[in-house]
Amino acid sequence: MVNTRIIIKKCIRIFKVIRLIESREKKMNISKRKLSYIIISIILILNIFIFIFVNQEFNGKYELYFNIKSNTENTIQIYYSQDEFIREENVSVYNYITSNEIQTAKALIPDYTQYINIIPLDTEHEISIENIHAKYLWKKIYIEDELIINKEDLSNVTINIGQFKLKDKFEEIYNITNLTYKTIYCIIIDLILLIFMKYSKKILILPVELINNRKLIFSLAKNDFKTKYAGSYLGIIWAFIQPIITVLIYWFVFQVGFKSAPMKDFPFVLWLIAGIIPWFFFQESLMNATNSLLEYSYLVKKVVFKVSVLPLVKIISALFVHIFFVFLAIFIYSLNGYIPTVYLSQVLYYSICTFMLSLSISYATSAIILFFKDLGQIVNILLQIGMWLTPIMWSNTMIPDKYQWILKLNPMYYVSEGYRDAFINQIWFFDKFNQTIYFWIITMFLFLAGALIFKRLKPHFADVL
Repeated sequence: MVNTRIIIKKCIRIFKVIRLIESREKKMNISKRKLSYIIISIILILNIFIFIFVNQEFNGKYELYFNIKSNTENTIQIYYSQDEFIREENVSVYNYITSNEIQTAKALIPDYTQYINIIPLDTEHEISIENIHAKYLWKKIYIEDELIINKEDLSNVTINIGQFKLKDKFEEIYNITNLTYKTIYCIIIDLILLIFMKYSKKILILPVELINNRKLIFSLAKNDFKTKYAGSYLGIIWAFIQPIITVLIYWFVFQVGFKSAPMKDFPFVLWLIAGIIPWFFFQESLMNATNSLLEYSYLVKKVVFKVSVLPLVKIISALFVHIFFVFLAIFIYSLNGYIPTVYLSQVLYYSICTFMLSLSISYATSAIILFFKDLGQIVNILLQIGMWLTPIMWSNTMIPDKYQWILKLNPMYYVSEGYRDAFINQIWFFDKFNQTIYFWIITMFLFLAGALIFKRLKPHFADVL
């Protein structure tokens, strides 16, 4: 009888456990279904947004060709403008070297061009220019058939090609390329979101862990910020003094020493501050987060402690100083007569970009440094090199247009130029859709790779410390 009661009780317990498991599975299925609905909705909204609002700007340059023949060496200047006035800055030069040979000259002209002046420097000798045409991708437009003036006298000083809107002529090909870009954007974003939906359980482990421990993270970050300078007379004031001194040194070297001219008619020191503030945040975040597990080794050895929060603690600690410098920059700009505009709200977005990039890289570096101590020195050197490779103290216009894409491969280029867009240029981040998509794809890839490395090496952390 006793055995029967025990068996019945055990059966009831087993039945309750089964019901509990079933209810949890149902909840999980419901949550998965909700996540699927949310992601599909996001895909539809993004696709509609891209096809309606995102357009490729006609910011490229057209290729202008013409055949030239002269009985002597000559230099041909091609001026382009929106009006009839010749400006020295809007010029492309072609050197005619071999006499009495027909050569094809090439010049790059912007899409806004309405007037083109072709001026040979040597007009005393016989010279002929013909077959003038513009090309964009695969389409070619012959200009001389429509609007060449003074064609009878090709040795004239100036050949005027007036009011010819190339942008209108290439409108058809522009629409095709624009639609192609939109389709590619949608395919890339849809694939990323579908992959996220499929592997959401694995991908969301780390973010969920960080969200669940948000109070602990913020508490540790405040304590880290306070204790970093504990024992010194000035305390946390040192956190602000060092970057200020660094900015003053750069300002003195470049503006006072090298007499750097204003950047695009904008005071150099203000231009420098806008670009260097995000770099200070990125540099301090990455260096401190890389060494976070070494610094908090006593916590890493505890079995129950979530070590994944430590890199985030260091980045939030650096964020406090960054917020101070953003407000300081706003104050300095206001003193110089540059009142904040609505574009300045983008600083929040670009701060999030810097935050996520630092976090994505630091998960890999903080885990690897435990097994390879030299990584700390390598990261420090790479940050020094990266500061000079990023156009922070020099303008990106110093690099020829054909090499600009190399600069844009650096994610911090997007951030530093973004701060200047917010403070100076007054350009919205979504106007740079290509760079925005590229930045977030790179950042998400780095985050997933860093999270995977951190997870694989985590069981061995306590052994090497």
